[in-house]
Amino acid sequence: MKFGLCTSLDNLKLTSNMGYDYIEPAVAGIAAMEEDDFLKAVENVKNSPIKCEVCNILFRPGIHLTSSEYDEEEIKAYLDRAFSRIVQLGTHTVVFGSGGARRVPPEVDLARARKQFLRAAGVVGEMAAKYNLIIALEPLNKKETNLINTVREGIELVRELNHPNVKLLADFYHMRMENEPMSILEEAGDILCHLHIAKGVERTYPRSSAEDIYGEFFTVLKKIGYNKGISVEGRTENIDEDGSAALKVLKELAASV
Repeated sequence: MKFGLCTSLDNLKLTSNMGYDYIEPAVAGIAAMEEDDFLKAVENVKNSPIKCEVCNILFRPGIHLTSSEYDEEEIKAYLDRAFSRIVQLGTHTVVFGSGGARRVPPEVDLARARKQFLRAAGVVGEMAAKYNLIIALEPLNKKETNLINTVREGIELVRELNHPNVKLLADFYHMRMENEPMSILEEAGDILCHLHIAKGVERTYPRSSAEDIYGEFFTVLKKIGYNKGISVEGRTENIDEDGSAALKVLKELAASV
């Protein structure tokens, strides 16, 4: 299992020094960079022992996937720019959360919106295939969006789409917020390609293996033979101290099951 930290590229050296295997920055931020700044970032990553193996926050604000403002050509143009950049940073997996982009407006029928989102996910998958990327669809709790809120719903959508470049992410925090049993991960099987973790409710960096039911999470991961990435994604007021503590907790959990 590999351990990563969701943070900006400004913290690349810090993340590496703490001992993480990779850094997970935001696609939207990288796509918005000025060219000179982006080229500097490429050079920094090139000279770093860790890479941006995973990126999150796929869509920038203003892109709509479930409303009448859906614009497929705009989406493709944005993804072309974004994907062409992140592959230069060593990215192989892209987290597709983007709760705002997929939030269904009140005037739109939910079933119709889901169908449109399925189409949009297919477009994302096709663009990802062009750059040899894997998309990790992230279920988000109901406070963040109103479409695909549970791992179960994520499994259903990914299997329905049936695109080789679109798989599933499970986020411990969102699972806790939706009261999902950790055992649901057994149903994901080989479509589970990435994980996020933070303490339930507070969404802070893990500080102790006893503060939440992390043990249940890791027990299921061992049972299904999961050996890909897990990234810390949460709030912190001291990234150096909390990041180091979180990595220690994750390594202890992985070794204990």
